[in-house]
Amino acid sequence: MEIIVYASEVRDLDEMIDKKLDVSEEFGTGLFDDNNRINLDNYKYALEPFTYIGIIADMQEQLNELNDKINDLNSRLYNVEKI
Repeated sequence: MEIIVYASEVRDLDEMIDKKLDVSEEFGTGLFDDNNRINLDNYKYALEPFTYIGIIADMQEQLNELNDKINDLNSRLYNVEKI
């Protein structure tokens, strides 16, 4: 097997990889909230469930739910300590 790679094909390879890994390039900045976290509340388009960005969005939602639960438990604990 012979593989031929031309310099013109790899000249800007680092930039092309960085651009492809930047999800805002493909999905826009509307996908992110003020803290640069993925937030689907203001995002107009559907994300496919088995794509990397769909999986990341699901994980962010799970983290947000866990954070809310932790805050709720901390609040309850604080109220119990006051009694």
